[in-house]
Amino acid sequence: MKNSKIKFLAFVVSVFSIAVALGQEKNPAPFDAPDQVVWHAKSRTWFVSNLGGGISLKKDNYGWISQTDEKGNVIHEFWIGKTEGMHAPSGMTVTDDYLYVCDREGVYEIDIAKRKIKNFFSISGAAFINDVVIADNGDLYVSDFFGNKIYKIPQTTRIPEVWLETADLKAPDGLYMEKNKLIVASWGKLSNPATFETSELGDLLSIDLKTKKIETLISKMGNLEGITKAGKNYFITDWFSGKVLKVDVKQKTVIDFISGLKNPTDPNYSAELNVLAFPQHGTNQVLFVQLSNKK
Repeated sequence: MKNSKIKFLAFVVSVFSIAVALGQEKNPAPFDAPDQVVWHAKSRTWFVSNLGGGISLKKDNYGWISQTDEKGNVIHEFWIGKTEGMHAPSGMTVTDDYLYVCDREGVYEIDIAKRKIKNFFSISGAAFINDVVIADNGDLYVSDFFGNKIYKIPQTTRIPEVWLETADLKAPDGLYMEKNKLIVASWGKLSNPATFETSELGDLLSIDLKTKKIETLISKMGNLEGITKAGKNYFITDWFSGKVLKVDVKQKTVIDFISGLKNPTDPNYSAELNVLAFPQHGTNQVLFVQLSNKK
């Protein structure tokens, strides 16, 4: 137990040192309820979605995307969204040329080079659009937290459709695309939607893209917020407990990689930098963690 405490303290110092190096200690980055960070390898920058107005999901035209350099220094505080009427941008996914952003009423397709919205895919009937990922064929998959749904926006038509709807999704939150599987980090069985409290913790799920068969990889892990992967390990944030979990599905192991956080949200991994990044709702920060290896 003593050794584990020493290792944890050393890790906290490491993360704190990164924050100081990025200037976050003296000059806090101008984020407002940052929700997702994604790495764009082509421009070697990070994009950060901001709910705006604190942890707010209001349709108030007060949300935006920020852009930082590879070290986390803000290049554009309001890269896009502030004047375009974004409400509360949350989950994002990125290709070489486009950034896809979830907002309260649908998904934006943003031309990165032109820094301009190309399309908006409206999703009528969704209760809480949360995260988005893209498949190899260009299809987009979008989670509906309160609706217990996964929407699909086909590359061929770009017309949103309900792809899967079941209570077994347990408030689907973070999404990760892995070959022919959609990996879902669920929040849990909601007992009080107003406070996001659960009667049962969320699961890590795998859904076959062809058959839509759901497999529970690990059950009752926590109130899971976001998910990414580095090497063989998934890194998943648990919002309520303030943790980043390191998960090896084959070994069925769940390790508290980082604890003591304040509402960590959707993480992302840069293979080029070997860096794990994730925002914190509770501190309006984005933390960047240099991983020691990819195993």
